[in-house]
Amino acid sequence: MTLARTSIAGMLCIAASALPLLAQDAGSEGRVVGETLFATIDTSNRGTIHAGDLEAFRDAVFAGMDTNGDRRVPYAEFVAWDPGFARVAEAAGRLDHYTTASRVVFAFWDRDGNGEMSEPEMRFAMTHDFRRADLDNDTVLSLDEFLTGFPIMVAMRAAIRPDL
Repeated sequence: MTLARTSIAGMLCIAASALPLLAQDAGSEGRVVGETLFATIDTSNRGTIHAGDLEAFRDAVFAGMDTNGDRRVPYAEFVAWDPGFARVAEAAGRLDHYTTASRVVFAFWDRDGNGEMSEPEMRFAMTHDFRRADLDNDTVLSLDEFLTGFPIMVAMRAAIRPDL
Protein backbone atom coordinates (compact mmCIF):
# COMPACT_ATOMS: atom_id res chain seq x y z
CA MET A 1 0.00 0.00 0.00
CA THR A 2 1.42 3.40 -0.98
CA LEU A 3 1.91 6.21 1.53
CA ALA A 4 -0.94 8.18 -0.06
CA ARG A 5 -3.31 5.22 0.17
CA THR A 6 -2.21 4.60 3.76
CA SER A 7 -2.87 8.27 4.58
CA ILE A 8 -6.28 8.18 2.96
CA ALA A 9 -7.12 4.97 4.80
CA GLY A 10 -6.23 6.73 8.05
CA MET A 11 -8.43 9.69 7.14
CA LEU A 12 -11.32 7.38 6.36
CA CYS A 13 -10.86 5.64 9.71
CA ILE A 14 -10.94 8.99 11.49
CA ALA A 15 -14.08 10.03 9.63
CA ALA A 16 -15.71 6.63 10.17
CA SER A 17 -14.92 6.74 13.88
CA ALA A 18 -17.04 9.88 14.16
CA LEU A 19 -20.09 8.15 12.69
CA PRO A 20 -21.13 6.31 15.88
CA LEU A 21 -21.28 9.72 17.58
CA LEU A 22 -23.94 10.78 15.11
CA ALA A 23 -26.97 10.15 17.25
CA GLN A 24 -28.77 13.46 16.79
CA ASP A 25 -30.44 15.00 13.75
CA ALA A 26 -28.93 15.09 10.26
CA GLY A 27 -27.76 18.69 10.70
CA SER A 28 -25.57 17.85 13.67
CA GLU A 29 -24.50 14.57 12.06
CA GLY A 30 -23.37 16.42 8.95
CA ARG A 31 -21.58 18.95 11.12
CA VAL A 32 -19.69 16.17 12.92
CA VAL A 33 -18.55 14.83 9.54
CA GLY A 34 -17.48 18.35 8.54
CA GLU A 35 -15.66 18.93 11.82
CA THR A 36 -13.91 15.57 11.46
CA LEU A 37 -12.79 16.50 7.94
CA PHE A 38 -11.51 19.84 9.23
CA ALA A 39 -9.55 18.13 12.01
CA THR A 40 -8.14 15.65 9.51
CA ILE A 41 -6.94 18.47 7.24
CA ASP A 42 -5.59 20.52 10.19
CA THR A 43 -2.74 18.11 10.91
CA SER A 44 -0.92 20.68 13.09
CA ASN A 45 -3.97 21.18 15.33
CA ARG A 46 -3.77 24.96 14.94
CA GLY A 47 -7.51 25.36 14.56
CA THR A 48 -7.05 26.66 11.02
CA ILE A 49 -6.36 25.19 7.61
CA HIS A 50 -3.76 26.80 5.39
CA ALA A 51 -3.20 26.17 1.70
CA GLY A 52 -0.43 23.64 2.39
CA ASP A 53 -2.73 21.61 4.65
CA LEU A 54 -5.37 21.52 1.94
CA GLU A 55 -2.81 20.60 -0.71
CA ALA A 56 -1.56 17.61 1.28
CA PHE A 57 -5.14 16.51 1.96
CA ARG A 58 -6.10 16.97 -1.70
CA ASP A 59 -3.15 14.84 -2.85
CA ALA A 60 -4.07 12.06 -0.43
CA VAL A 61 -7.76 12.24 -1.37
CA PHE A 62 -7.01 12.12 -5.09
CA ALA A 63 -4.79 9.07 -4.58
CA GLY A 64 -7.54 7.45 -2.52
CA MET A 65 -10.19 8.18 -5.13
CA ASP A 66 -8.05 6.95 -8.01
CA THR A 67 -8.56 3.29 -7.14
CA ASN A 68 -7.17 1.94 -10.41
CA GLY A 69 -4.14 4.25 -10.40
CA ASP A 70 -4.72 5.72 -13.86
CA ARG A 71 -4.45 9.32 -12.55
CA ARG A 72 -8.04 10.05 -13.60
CA VAL A 73 -11.11 10.00 -11.39
CA PRO A 74 -14.47 9.34 -13.05
CA TYR A 75 -17.66 10.09 -11.13
CA ALA A 76 -17.92 6.50 -9.84
CA GLU A 77 -14.51 6.77 -8.14
CA PHE A 78 -15.28 10.29 -6.93
CA VAL A 79 -18.53 9.31 -5.23
CA ALA A 80 -17.09 6.09 -3.81
CA TRP A 81 -14.74 8.20 -1.67
CA ASP A 82 -17.05 9.57 1.00
CA PRO A 83 -16.16 10.59 4.54
CA GLY A 84 -19.67 9.98 5.81
CA PHE A 85 -22.02 12.36 4.03
CA ALA A 86 -23.79 9.58 2.10
CA ARG A 87 -24.62 7.75 5.33
CA VAL A 88 -25.94 10.95 6.92
CA ALA A 89 -28.00 11.71 3.80
CA GLU A 90 -29.42 8.18 3.75
CA ALA A 91 -30.39 8.40 7.44
CA ALA A 92 -32.11 11.71 6.71
CA GLY A 93 -33.99 10.24 3.73
CA ARG A 94 -32.13 12.60 1.37
CA LEU A 95 -29.83 10.25 -0.53
CA ASP A 96 -31.19 11.47 -3.88
CA HIS A 97 -30.39 15.06 -2.89
CA TYR A 98 -26.88 14.03 -1.83
CA THR A 99 -26.35 12.27 -5.17
CA THR A 100 -27.44 15.39 -7.03
CA ALA A 101 -25.12 17.58 -4.95
CA SER A 102 -22.18 15.22 -5.51
CA ARG A 103 -22.83 15.26 -9.26
CA VAL A 104 -22.88 19.07 -9.25
CA VAL A 105 -19.60 19.26 -7.30
CA PHE A 106 -18.03 16.72 -9.65
CA ALA A 107 -19.21 18.69 -12.71
CA PHE A 108 -17.62 21.87 -11.33
CA TRP A 109 -14.36 20.08 -10.56
CA ASP A 110 -14.26 18.28 -13.95
CA ARG A 111 -13.42 21.55 -15.68
CA ASP A 112 -13.09 20.17 -19.20
CA GLY A 113 -16.33 18.17 -18.90
CA ASN A 114 -14.81 14.91 -20.13
CA GLY A 115 -16.33 12.87 -17.31
CA GLU A 116 -13.01 12.38 -15.50
CA MET A 117 -11.31 14.62 -13.00
CA SER A 118 -7.55 15.00 -13.31
CA GLU A 119 -5.14 16.04 -10.57
CA PRO A 120 -4.69 19.52 -12.10
CA GLU A 121 -8.48 19.95 -12.26
CA MET A 122 -8.86 18.96 -8.62
CA ARG A 123 -5.96 21.22 -7.63
CA PHE A 124 -7.51 24.17 -9.46
CA ALA A 125 -10.96 23.53 -8.00
CA MET A 126 -9.83 23.12 -4.41
CA THR A 127 -7.53 26.15 -4.60
CA HIS A 128 -10.43 28.21 -5.93
CA ASP A 129 -12.77 26.76 -3.29
CA PHE A 130 -10.24 27.62 -0.56
CA ARG A 131 -10.06 31.24 -1.73
CA ARG A 132 -13.84 31.45 -1.95
CA ALA A 133 -14.25 30.18 1.62
CA ASP A 134 -11.57 32.51 3.07
CA LEU A 135 -14.03 35.30 3.78
CA ASP A 136 -11.64 37.44 5.83
CA ASN A 137 -8.78 36.99 3.34
CA ASP A 138 -6.28 35.99 6.04
CA THR A 139 -5.03 33.01 3.93
CA VAL A 140 -6.30 30.41 6.40
CA LEU A 141 -9.70 28.83 6.95
CA SER A 142 -11.26 28.76 10.36
CA LEU A 143 -13.64 25.95 11.22
CA ASP A 144 -16.57 28.28 10.58
CA GLU A 145 -15.23 29.38 7.18
CA PHE A 146 -14.68 25.74 6.22
CA LEU A 147 -18.13 24.56 7.32
CA THR A 148 -20.12 27.49 5.96
CA GLY A 149 -18.07 28.61 2.96
CA PHE A 150 -16.11 25.73 1.45
CA PRO A 151 -18.26 24.84 -1.59
CA ILE A 152 -18.40 21.07 -1.09
CA MET A 153 -19.48 21.63 2.52
CA VAL A 154 -22.14 24.09 1.34
CA ALA A 155 -23.38 21.59 -1.25
CA MET A 156 -23.59 18.74 1.26
CA ARG A 157 -25.36 20.92 3.83
CA ALA A 158 -27.88 22.05 1.23
CA ALA A 159 -28.48 18.46 0.16
CA ILE A 160 -28.78 16.96 3.62
CA ARG A 161 -30.28 19.80 5.66
CA PRO A 162 -31.45 22.65 3.43
CA ASP A 163 -33.22 24.28 6.39
CA LEU A 164 -29.87 25.15 8.04
